[in-house]
Formats: sequence, C-alpha cells, structure tokens
Amino acid sequence: MPVNLPAQSRSSDPGTPSQGGAVVAIIPIIAILLIVALIAAFMWMNERDIRVEQREKLVRDTLWVEQTLRFQLESHESNLYRLAAEMGQSAELPANTLARARHMEANHAELVYIALRRIDGTLDAIAPVGDPGLQEDMAMLPTVGVPPRTQGQPSRAQWSPPVFVRGRLLSVLRLPVFSEHNVPLGTLEAVLSLGNLLRANVPWWIGERYQVSLTSVGGDTLVSKSNAQADSSAAYTMAFDPPFSGLFLTLSPFEASEDGRLQQTLLSVILGLTLLAVVNLWMQRRHLKLRIRAEQALRREQVFRKAMEDSITVGLRARDLEGRIIYVNPAFARMVGWEPGEIIGRSPPMPWWQPDLISETLERHRNLGQVPTAHSFETVFRRRDGKALDVMVYEAPLIDAGGTHVGWMASIIDVSDRRRAEEQASQQADRLQQTGRLITMGEMASTLAHELNQPLAAIASYAAGCLNMLQREPVDHARLHTTLENLAGQNRRAGQIIRRIHDFVRKREPEREDCDLVRLVEDTVAFAALDARRSGVRLAFEATQTHLAVSVDPVLIEQVLLNLIRNATEAMQDVAGPDKLVRVSVERHEERALVAVADMGHGIAPEVMERVFMPFVTTKAVGMGMGLNICRSILEIHQGHLWFEAGASGGATFLFSLPCAPGVEEG
Repeated sequence: MPVNLPAQSRSSDPGTPSQGGAVVAIIPIIAILLIVALIAAFMWMNERDIRVEQREKLVRDTLWVEQTLRFQLESHESNLYRLAAEMGQSAELPANTLARARHMEANHAELVYIALRRIDGTLDAIAPVGDPGLQEDMAMLPTVGVPPRTQGQPSRAQWSPPVFVRGRLLSVLRLPVFSEHNVPLGTLEAVLSLGNLLRANVPWWIGERYQVSLTSVGGDTLVSKSNAQADSSAAYTMAFDPPFSGLFLTLSPFEASEDGRLQQTLLSVILGLTLLAVVNLWMQRRHLKLRIRAEQALRREQVFRKAMEDSITVGLRARDLEGRIIYVNPAFARMVGWEPGEIIGRSPPMPWWQPDLISETLERHRNLGQVPTAHSFETVFRRRDGKALDVMVYEAPLIDAGGTHVGWMASIIDVSDRRRAEEQASQQADRLQQTGRLITMGEMASTLAHELNQPLAAIASYAAGCLNMLQREPVDHARLHTTLENLAGQNRRAGQIIRRIHDFVRKREPEREDCDLVRLVEDTVAFAALDARRSGVRLAFEATQTHLAVSVDPVLIEQVLLNLIRNATEAMQDVAGPDKLVRVSVERHEERALVAVADMGHGIAPEVMERVFMPFVTTKAVGMGMGLNICRSILEIHQGHLWFEAGASGGATFLFSLPCAPGVEEG
C-alpha cells in the first residue's frame, strides 16, 4: 500500500545516496582503475624494455648474419684463389683442381657456375659440366676488368654488380689466372646466386625470427630467405658493401612473436576483467541503492502498519492451527486486560474465556479446523479484572505467501456498550409502545363510546319494545323472541369490542379465525356510515369478489379499518363542496387480499410522507400520532402490510394487504 510521507521525511530519506555515500561507493572503482593503470604502466615499461632488447638482438643478429655471409664469401674467394694458382702452374687444368672445383660447386648451393675464361675469350666450364645455360648466362652478366698483377703482390678478386638473370640475382667473382712467369692466362669466374647464398647460409633459428633479405638503395627487396610477411617498420638494415656496392642486408622481425601474442592476450584479459569488475561494481552499487530504497520503503511500511495497528480500536488476534496465539495488537490486549507479551505464545484454553463457555469455544475451534471458511460469532470474554465483555468475532483463514492455510486471523469488536444500548432501546420501545397503546386507547375512547352507544341504544330500544309487548295482550311470543335475540346480539357485539381493545392494550396474541373479508369490510363500512354522515361525508363500498377468505382477528381488523375510515373522514372536514366521498374497496391480488380507503382531501404533506407511520407524527390539530403506527403493528402481526399512495385527483389512498387463507375457494 503506498504511503505518502511528509516532504521533510522524503528529503532526508537514507535510501537516497548522499554525496559522501557516492564518494565511498566510487572508491573501489578508482582503486581498480589505479591498479589497471599501474599494470598498464608496468606492461608498457616491460614492453619498452622488450622492444629495446629485441632491437639490440636484431642488430646483433644482423651483424652476425652479415659476418656469416661475408665469411662465406671470403671462404669462396680463398678457395678460388688456390684454384686459380693451381691452374696457372700448367697449360692443362690439373685433375685434382677440377675435382676440388666441382666438389666446391656441388657442396655450395650459392655457386651456380665455375668456369675458366681464357685470354682469347673462350670459356671452359669447370662445374657443372655440360650445362647448356652457361654460355647464355655468362653472356648476360656484366664484365669486370681485372687489373694486372703487380710484381710481388697477389692478384685481386673482383665482384660484379648483382643483376637478375632468368629470375635469379647473380654476381660474378673474377680472379686472374697467371702462369709461373706472370703471364696472364685468363680469369677464373664463379657465378654466385645471392638468393641461394641467403637460403644456404642463414640458419633456421634466424629464419624463424626474421625475414632476411637483400635490398636496394631504394629499399626494394631483391631476394629474401622466405616469403612470410614481416614487420618492415622494425627492420634493421646495414650496407653489404663490400663486396656488393649498393646492396643492403635487411632483417625484419615477423609481425607477432609468441611472446608478443601472449602479452597481448594477457593485456586483453586484464582489460576485460577490469571492465567486468567495473561493470560488476556499478551493478552492485545500483543493486545496493535499490536494496537500500526497498529496505527504507519496507521500514516505512512497517512503521506505518504498526502505527495503524496501535491506533486501531478493533482487536486483532492471529493463532496457528493448534490454537496458539502468534499475534495480538494493543487494542486486543487492552480489551482483555493482559499485556501482548503475556498473550503471545499461549495455548487454549485462554484466560479470558468464560469458564462456562470453554467447552463451547473448544468445540467451535475443532469445527473450524475441518472447514477453513470465514465466519463470525458472538461470545463473552472475561477481562483480567473479572468483568464480562460482550464481543463480536469475525474470523477468517490465515494464508501465507505460499497459499498454505497456517492459522486464523480474527478481528474482535467490543459490543458491550451496543448491547446495553440495544437493551435500553428495547425497554424504552416497549414502554413507549405500551404508552402509545394507552394513549391510543384514550384517543379511541370517545370513538368507542360512540360505537358502543349504537349497540347500547339498540339494547335499550329492544328492551323498551319487549316491555311494551309484555304489557299488551295477547303477547306475540315469536316477535318477542326475535327482539330478545337481537338484544342479545347487540350485547355480545359490545362485549367483543371491549374485550378486543383490552387484549390489544395488554399485548395478547390475536384470536385468529377464518372469515370473509368482503363481509367484514362491508359490515364495518355500514357501521361507520352513520358517524360519517354526521360529518357530511358519504361512504361507498366496492368489491370485485363476493367472498374472500382470510385468517384474522376480525375485531382488530375492524378497528384498523375504522381508524382509516375515520382519518379519511376527518381529512375532508375542511373540503368545500357537497359531494364528500370516501371509497372503500376490496379485491384479490395474486395470493393476497387488498383493501383500499381513498379520500378526496388535501393529501399528505411532502415533509410528512416519510414519517407518516412513525410514532407521535400527526397532521391533526389535536392527536398523539399513534393511530397509524398501531394499525401497522396490528397488520404486521397478521403478516400484512400497510402503505399509502397519492390520489390521481387529489387526496390520499391508504391500502393494506393480508394473506388469503389457504385451501379456501373464493367467489
């Protein structure tokens, strides 16, 4: 249930994070970011050191490769020097010299050709023998002049500039061949493939780390050990001159080493974990804020509900299925006179149960356990001070969050004051009704005196007639007998009127008998017609049926009808005009008999309509206002109903209905 709190309470809501709380909440994120920054700085410094170390290693490896290649070239020069010296010792090439030359060419892949170019320009192939491409390749290679041999100085070797011949980068090493007498015989030429030189003399562990290549002055790669992609931005280049002018040896590390990839992976993992930690902290902070707000809302709800429970005047009590008290509110504790701590945990029988009602209460509890439905009952509690307490208990099943019936929840209302008020009201109503009956009797005394005057006058008249007949001779016994019967009938009628009125005042049960309502109403109208004529009012009787059986006390119904006719007659006393008419009708409507008394008076004032049947409400100048109330009480005793309707042409119509007698045919 939503609770509207004051603005001050909302503004100081601890569930809303303050500025200090926000700073405290962000400290872990700052700490994580600092740790990440330190790790990143460490990794950057480590990466820098690694790069410096790799650069130094690259330079060392480049120098090592350059020295290895240069050593290999110098070795070839030395071997070719010896071959050239041996060739100049005789006109014919020594067999062992040719064998060494061919062995040298076979064991070194970079040596493509070894040939002797004589002084006359002829070319003698030494190794390999019978290669058809020798003449063509040698013709495409540039020529290099060999300087003459200086006395006492060794001959000098010359390397030609590298050129591409049939897709191979070749260079020619030319050594002069002189006889023993220092006569030039020609040149010993060795064709060297620079690509094979790299592939044959660069070791595998260098090839795994670097791309080893020979490049031009413009940085273009001429030959390389492999075709793998390398990081050209980290390459190291050094001149390979001598022996090759304009040629550079370049080592380029491959793009990613295993260590580099591992380091990048670790960095990615660290960054990912950091991001995950930051997101997790943010989610935890958000969850904590929501949880704090929920706890604050729950606390406010609990305080609000506790305030309602403490201020409510209805007692609340909860018990489990065994009858043990598990909760009471202060109102219930005040009601029975015990403290809540003394009540909670108690089991039946309870100290506030009336001793004479314990078995009844236990039986009620057992019956409730069989059918868990809501119910209510009245009982009596006994307070701690011994006073009795009338209570109304409304009890319903107590259902937990899982939908399980775990006990009973009851609201208890103290109805002691209401019971006392009802008893007092009932006593006052009885006294008022008795007073009203007596007042009504006083009001009806004059009318009853007039009504009794008629049978009394008839009795006196019959008595005088009898005396006259007895004084005459001869006496007419038949006529005298009839007159005496009429006299006795009028006497009985007067006695019945007096007895019924006396019984009504003393609240005795009516003496019901089956009678014809049409005849009863017709006789009553005839009885009241004389008094109505004195007031200038004419009575008219109408009946849709000749016979209508009802089970009633005829005297009481007659008095009701007389009261309604008298009211209708009095309502037209100040109405101008000679034709003052009161219509009395009887008809059957389904299973009920309907009697209507309609006048032509001024009707009932609107302010009196809703209270016309209440005691002491009257429209007469003189009167107690009890007549209609008593008439309605008489009809209710007979299961009847009394009401009124406004007339179509003015006046009012009072109607009452009575149940028809069962099993009687009406005509």
